[in-house]
Amino acid sequence: MQRFAYGCGIFFSLLSYSSIISAQFVTWNENIPSSLALFQQNPQQLADLAQNNILIYAQPYTKTNVPTQKKNPQPTVQFVSAALIVPVSTQEVARVLTDYNHYVGLFPTLKSAKIEEKNGNTTQVKYKIQIPTPIPVLNFNEDISMQHQIGNNSIASLITDAPVPYGLGKFEWFSLGPQKTLITLTQWGDLNQINGFLLRKILSAVPDAKLGIPIGSNAFILESLQRKWTKTQTAALDANQLPSLQLTSNQIRKISEISRSTGYPVSFIQPASSIPYPQGRETMRFTTTYQYYTKTPQQLQNWLNPASFQSLFLRQIKKVELSSPAPQLQDANFRVSVGLGVINIPFDFKMRFNHIDSNQSQYNAIGGDLRFVKGGMQLLPQNNNGTLLKMTSAAKIDEKAPFLLRAMRSLPYHDMLPAAGGNAVFSLKIKEKMK
Repeated sequence: MQRFAYGCGIFFSLLSYSSIISAQFVTWNENIPSSLALFQQNPQQLADLAQNNILIYAQPYTKTNVPTQKKNPQPTVQFVSAALIVPVSTQEVARVLTDYNHYVGLFPTLKSAKIEEKNGNTTQVKYKIQIPTPIPVLNFNEDISMQHQIGNNSIASLITDAPVPYGLGKFEWFSLGPQKTLITLTQWGDLNQINGFLLRKILSAVPDAKLGIPIGSNAFILESLQRKWTKTQTAALDANQLPSLQLTSNQIRKISEISRSTGYPVSFIQPASSIPYPQGRETMRFTTTYQYYTKTPQQLQNWLNPASFQSLFLRQIKKVELSSPAPQLQDANFRVSVGLGVINIPFDFKMRFNHIDSNQSQYNAIGGDLRFVKGGMQLLPQNNNGTLLKMTSAAKIDEKAPFLLRAMRSLPYHDMLPAAGGNAVFSLKIKEKMK
């Protein structure tokens, strides 16, 4: 259930940022797939799909070169890509992304960057990442090394020393016209081999977090770039309204094709929206996620019912109490405890589900420790007897939440990362159950 990730997804996503930053001078023939591989190498096609959102999607499994992984230097892995349009020239994007010293200030949590060696277009950089929290046991303070290699309209990076020791990533940038550039990031990190004590303890206690980390990591980095170059705009929504995506039928088919071929969700992190509440309007960040299943809508309808959520997260959801205040309405009281290996975070919250029809529902927080949760789910039948699950959701921890949850407000992008990672975890857990 995505609400589980709302409680702890922020922390996982911030930690995952370290899985694409690192270094050590090695011989590396970079063969990371281009972000355009699923779009006929056409940047405009990808840009048309991304629009004014951060778009995140996976690549098909492929062999890649990881020379630092001595036992298996050519593993078969799945890269995850992200795309963003910014209103600046490709020259400006190249200037910023190739200036490693000034990553400090660009990416939150990055406190220092030291160039240790440089040879032509290859540079070894040592970074220091600090993630302070009001809970000392969750503080993260690590030195991370990376080898960067500048290519044509790209920078490829290889982890050489980090809590996540094996990983690769590549920025690419493409001109869409004067003062308009498509930036993409494609990356992979081996979350099954962890050196850092804190991250290893957390992922051992909550292995499902691995499902949301790739999206959270991509979202963290592209959100930083978006905030540098794009002015914040907030759309005012009505109380029962969710933000919409302006997608054509061909684009929906493309999304279905990508998710079907990769087995991974396609997510759109949307611009900010303001939602009316009794105490005033709250700014929230919605993520809309599409996941393809080789099942009919009828076979998936059970997952719109909160009674089914506990079966997805038996270790975290301790109890669910259901009631029906009116026809089509269902109230669910969730009792949750998220064990992070070094600390437990308990919280309770109450959600109201409006079952619009058998293939569609909306939900809102109506009490408990999470006051600002809102979203909806819809099953979209596809021509091949499959189904797209569409999820639009936002979650925000407010200043009145219990201390252990409220502490997460000190982390960057706490209003965006939980829903982005939570949607992915929820959709992929359903996929596991439907095998």
